[in-house]
Amino acid sequence: MVRIFTSEELKPSEKTLNLIRQIAYTYRVIKVNGKMQTFCLN
Repeated sequence: MVRIFTSEELKPSEKTLNLIRQIAYTYRVIKVNGKMQTFCLN
């Protein structure tokens, strides 16, 4: 039987998830002249 979800031990902490959310909110990717570029909203 294949397990789709990871076990509870492997889940990141809430602190780690908040850090990931902050990074994802701050940095964006745009397409300029066919190339992907990142920029920071801060």
